[in-house]
Formats: sequence, C-alpha cells, structure tokens
Amino acid sequence: MGQCFSAVQDVAQGALVEADQNKPQQQQQQPTVASGGGSLSAVYPSLPAGAEQVQVRNVYDGDTLTLVDERRVRFLGIDTPELKEKQPFAEEAKAYTKDLCHKQEIWISYEPGHEKKDHYGRLLCFVWVKHGSGYLCVNEGIVQAGLANAYIPGKDSKLHNWDKFLALQNQARAAKKGLWSTFKDYRVYKTTNGSAYHKRDCSHLSNSHNLVELKASEASAQGLHPCRTCLAD
Repeated sequence: MGQCFSAVQDVAQGALVEADQNKPQQQQQQPTVASGGGSLSAVYPSLPAGAEQVQVRNVYDGDTLTLVDERRVRFLGIDTPELKEKQPFAEEAKAYTKDLCHKQEIWISYEPGHEKKDHYGRLLCFVWVKHGSGYLCVNEGIVQAGLANAYIPGKDSKLHNWDKFLALQNQARAAKKGLWSTFKDYRVYKTTNGSAYHKRDCSHLSNSHNLVELKASEASAQGLHPCRTCLAD
C-alpha cells in the first residue's frame, strides 16, 4: 500500500508525485516531512508514487468511506471508535474524516506487499487530501488528533510507517487529545503473541496461559490496541 512517509525512519525509496495545481506529476525526488516545534506532521510535500485520484460519495465513519464508483475504502493502520456501539468519540472521528473527505476528490494509495482488500472486500488504503501546498495523510492525521488508535488486525505485517503511527499516538495521548482525554492507565493483560490488550476477565483470555501484565499506556506504546470486546466502551 502506498506510503505515508515516516518522520522517524528513512523516507521510503521510489518515485513520488509532485504537487501541481491541477494534476500531480511524478518526479524523482525524496520528500522531507514538514514538522514544526519538534512535533511530527502528517502533511507531506508530495504524494506517493501510484496514488490514485478518486471521488468520495459518502463517509460512513472515522475510518471507512465509499467512492462514487461504489468501492469501499477502509483506512489502513488505524481503528476509530464504532458508531454502531455508540463508543465515545465515534461521532467526532466521523466528523474529522467527513470534513476532509465527504464528496471531495482525494487520493488513495496502497502499502507495498500488503493485501489490497480485507475480507469484506474493502480497499485497504492510505487516504490523502490536499492541504495547503502539500498533502495530508488522513490516516496519520486522525491518530494525531486523538480520534483513532494505531491498529494492525491480527498478525498482519507492520506498515512502513508503523513507528510514526505509534509516535503520533503517543503524542496525542500525552496531550490528552480526543479519546485520550478520558484515558485511565489501568493494568491490562495480553497474550504472548497477541495484538490486543484486555481486562483480566475478558472472555478472549479464558483459555490463555502465560499472560503478560502491563499498564495500558505501555500496551498502547507497543502498538497493541484495546480489545473490541472487554474494552469497547
């Protein structure tokens, strides 16, 4: 899947699409990530190579939208609160994405070597919008706003910008933004190879042994996501 270039690691190699007022043109250039005051930025001077320009029909929630050609897009690398379960900050997450993407022209890109669709048939993408003279990676921006968790389902391979996702998440948590404004650093548990953290009495742990106990902040910093069963509220 295309690249939200990392500010904490070497920028991925490859041709990039240079910003143009009407249509981006591909250029052989290594971008530098805009940042200010020592904080990370989700805005880049150019699009990743191969980014596809598309039109959005509807924004379903913070991490899902539908294109005018009926393709559905699931934002890669993040998980926002669920609207159906009326989870805290679900409406705010939807509003963030809707303000940027609803009925707008955007760009989508894929992570190289990663599946392009999930088991629901949705495209797994990085989503980009024009932002001043550059391009905002919405996946990173919503994490930076504190309205999404960095998230990789199951045992999927990590993304090229995974370390940046975690850094943006840690930054948002430290600033108590969005869903982190009510964050409590309680004790949680994880399995040895699990990707989520849980309450001790979670049904998913009933047959698990050799559990690892840690603080929720530690679990988050490691890239673990809250269990969707015991920590859904």
